Amino acid sequence: MTPVNAGSVDTVKELRERTGAGIMDCKAALLASGGDIEKAIDFLRKKGMAQAAKRAGREAKEGVVVTRVQGTKAALVEANCETDFVARTDDFKNLATMALEGVLAEGESALSSPQIAQRIAELSGKIGEKILVRRAKRVQAKDGALFTYVHSNNKLGVVVELKAAKQGAALEELGKNLAMQVAASNPLALTRSEVSASAVEREKAIFREEVKGKPENILEKIVQGKLNKFYQNACLLEQPFIKDDKMTVQQLLNEASKTLGGPVEVRQFVRFQLGETPAV
Repeated sequence: MTPVNAGSVDTVKELRERTGAGIMDCKAALLASGGDIEKAIDFLRKKGMAQAAKRAGREAKEGVVVTRVQGTKAALVEANCETDFVARTDDFKNLATMALEGVLAEGESALSSPQIAQRIAELSGKIGEKILVRRAKRVQAKDGALFTYVHSNNKLGVVVELKAAKQGAALEELGKNLAMQVAASNPLALTRSEVSASAVEREKAIFREEVKGKPENILEKIVQGKLNKFYQNACLLEQPFIKDDKMTVQQLLNEASKTLGGPVEVRQFVRFQLGETPAV
């Protein structure tokens, strides 16, 4: 990544929006990080100045997230506008639906179609706001069934694929619950092996900074304990189930296997939240 201008007003503003830290703290972090925003976020986290690290990477935009299953395919689309008022209009919702149907039929490349570009231009001219269809994802089932969840505010959507021996009401209920789990708990990955090495090293660096000064013989043990806690929050199968925190998601799947005729697997999941920056 090429560092941005550490003295830029826009850079300071973006860092503030992504961390909630104060102006002077942001300036100091950018100066210490050579203008690299990601390094500046880590700097703020290590120094304890970021008010909401979980907001890192998100943008303050209005709009909607829509999703739909169609056979063995599902799609998610995020469409953006400037105000919540516009996001609730039929015209804007119809644009999001138009994009969703295009993605289901053609894949993510549908967002670049002349039809969608024309509709965006027409709607933007009509209402006087900046409008865009920011991102989309088409999900192809591997060998299971697809389930979706959209939060009541239409700003958070999830697709989950489950593989089980039997179909029916029990699997439908499980699929709904796991989609809500992903929506509420925002896992980074399914299992520990799927968490990127860079994400693990980033957390370790922050944990070591937090325990700096502790005796060397216990320092790594403390860091490992913090890392295990990180995995329990970051990995879907290790998370406490939102409807019964006495069991993990994996234990929930184990219980479900008794009524579904064999092992139940989460094959994949995708989560879109309005304004967030997708993980690289």
